[in-house]
Amino acid sequence: MTRTGAQYGRQLVNRDYEEEIEQIRRYEDFTTIDWIQDSIVERNRRIRNAKAAKVAYRGPSGEITPTWVWAQLWRFLRAGEPWLVISLVGIFIGMNAALISIITEWLSDIKMGYCMDGWWLNSQFCCLEVESDEEFCPSWHLWSTATLVGWLIYVIFAAIFSFVAAHLVRSMAKYAAGSGISEIKCILTGFVMQGFLGYATFFIKSLTLPLVIASGLSVGKEGPSVHVACCIGAIVASWFQRFSRSQGKMREIITAASAAGVAVAFGSPIGGVLFSIEEMSQMFRIKTMWRSFVCALVATFTLSVMNPFRTGKLVLFQVTYSRDWHFFEIIFFIILGIFGGLYGAFVVKFNMQVAAFRRKHLAAHGVAEAVILATLTAAIGYFNRFMRIDMTEMMSILFRECEGGGDHDNLCQMAVQWPMANSLLLATFIRMGLVVISYGAKVPAGIFVPSMAVGATFGRMVGIMVKAMYRAYPHSGIFSICDPNVPCITPGTYAFLGAAAALSGVMRITVTVVVIMFELTGALTYILPTMIVILVTKAVGDFLGTRGIADEAIRFNGYPILENEDHGFNVSVSEVMKKDLDILFASGMIVSDIEQLLASTNVKGFPIVTSGSSQTLVGYMGRTELRYVLDKAQNVGDISPSTPCAFTRGASDQEDFVLSDMTSGSALGVEEDVATELIETSATIDVLKLWPWVNQTPLTVSPQLPLEIVTQLFKRMGPRVILVEEHGSLKGLVTVKDVLRFNAVEQPVGDLHWNTGELEAILDVMWNWAVGIADTSINWYRRLIRR
Repeated sequence: MTRTGAQYGRQLVNRDYEEEIEQIRRYEDFTTIDWIQDSIVERNRRIRNAKAAKVAYRGPSGEITPTWVWAQLWRFLRAGEPWLVISLVGIFIGMNAALISIITEWLSDIKMGYCMDGWWLNSQFCCLEVESDEEFCPSWHLWSTATLVGWLIYVIFAAIFSFVAAHLVRSMAKYAAGSGISEIKCILTGFVMQGFLGYATFFIKSLTLPLVIASGLSVGKEGPSVHVACCIGAIVASWFQRFSRSQGKMREIITAASAAGVAVAFGSPIGGVLFSIEEMSQMFRIKTMWRSFVCALVATFTLSVMNPFRTGKLVLFQVTYSRDWHFFEIIFFIILGIFGGLYGAFVVKFNMQVAAFRRKHLAAHGVAEAVILATLTAAIGYFNRFMRIDMTEMMSILFRECEGGGDHDNLCQMAVQWPMANSLLLATFIRMGLVVISYGAKVPAGIFVPSMAVGATFGRMVGIMVKAMYRAYPHSGIFSICDPNVPCITPGTYAFLGAAAALSGVMRITVTVVVIMFELTGALTYILPTMIVILVTKAVGDFLGTRGIADEAIRFNGYPILENEDHGFNVSVSEVMKKDLDILFASGMIVSDIEQLLASTNVKGFPIVTSGSSQTLVGYMGRTELRYVLDKAQNVGDISPSTPCAFTRGASDQEDFVLSDMTSGSALGVEEDVATELIETSATIDVLKLWPWVNQTPLTVSPQLPLEIVTQLFKRMGPRVILVEEHGSLKGLVTVKDVLRFNAVEQPVGDLHWNTGELEAILDVMWNWAVGIADTSINWYRRLIRR
């Protein structure tokens, strides 16, 4: 090989070699990605593409050649490839969301009856010609008019749906269980979970999600919709080599897909983008934001074209308001915000307790647990008008204005306002308890809509009470600004704001909720009340020390992700680092020593020092690279177990084998003939030269460096490991798990065990609220009777 060819080979990255290393790494499940190494590999790909582009010059006289035309066309296609992928992902997400919505509505209605015009029609499509909810629909046939029989059929359907869903999840795709948002957050930071975004998870979760929602379990489809959307993003991106070979680019697509998942779940493309920024990603680039916006827009447009509800609405609980709010209502909006904060603290704390119990006692009984929960929910909820129907349908009813067709089942009739308020209060607390025990079951389960449903029932109850106050005391000072010719109080807006408060309280997201609620109503006038409610909810949550339920689930499962609260003040890295290390020596080791070391430990890499006495740091070599080179050398080289190994370059080594373009010093990605020649030349009977694959410039810090700075290095640069050295001597190493372990022991946050005082305080507040509301209702009712 000529020197020019060798230099060219050193500068280019070999595709086959990279893919082989990547195939090995893909089977390293439950590990973290070294983003520094990934960026180096990506840099070398860009160098290769730039070198290849320079080959396609024009002719000797500057004329256009076919090679030049093809090069320009290929360059144009590569520039548009990301937007093609994003568009395809958005289209598939929109289509999948529409199908899930249609199937969910049919399954939810089939528990109550069937359409005689066509068994495949749900009640809405069956009764399209019926103008109002109160009008009789002759085409829709109930299973039975007898209450007991109808209840029994309702419960049986719920049990069947939950059994089928849980069985499919357990037997075919275990990762289809749960919400998936916690795991996706970890994947976006570099955590590897094989199969979590695969084909099986996508198909099983898409199939079982309608069954779970129709079973009546107090879980939602919005969180799982984000997981399904991310599965679509990962699957579509894997069809394109540019994304399948780059962990960073793949995660950009997954981030955009998460935005599209929220967008189709709430009909809120901008809210979806904000969700991906506020909740999903720790580091968010402008380029990723644009791709998220396009993906969310395409997905929402596709859903709109398919029009699954035949109403022009993207989700069932979209609503519009024709009346404004009054300043005296801010007092009651604050009450809704306080409820949202208390609800979030209550659910997060107790749900973690249930999760601990589930892990200890119910791990092997996921199917039975799901069936029992669904049966219990159906048996209890059937007798409450607000729990019997689907949660999204219930919210669409509670959000409406009374004058706009919102008088469903006498909801707006003053004669039954107090029984209605009591029914809403009962539904609030029953569903709250069911959310606590149901979220986390081994079925696709989200918490967005159940929380919104809890807030909606509570908010509507408060709205009914405020409206009753106005009716009882219309000339009171606080109601003086009300126009007597126009309804002063709109209870539907209270349900709407209560839903926002509960969602913000349990997820601990703020701006996203405001924008989602705005996009649901399209009413600029209600942005300020929504912001007030969310601000109060956040203040209450901060006061109680509540973390979002997704963050608590990450900590509960022990996933290696550093949050903003994960830091240690006045602590040096020397107190956290590992000191008892498995190391390699620059010289004096033979092949059998390395094989024995690999067999006796499962660490992902090895620091290299000059000798056992000096401990002078030479570099770092990953386990994957070491295993790969040993296997290749045994195939193409003449080595034996007693062959010496060299991790540093000697004076006689040829400069031609130095890969100068690799800033890490590691020989990942060289031209095939150069790589083969390098291994053949390095693997001889005299010595196995491993130094071309050694990272000669690993990330190192001083033992005295504060831990919070090391934490920031992990967050911003994403290394898998940071070595600790002092004056060139190796002292230890630290990983993300070491930092998390230290924080868990020394600075526990979000402890799963209840503090008795906190528990009693929250329960007392909620109990006093319930008693106060009941007493007020009784007193007002008595006064109205006396009148």
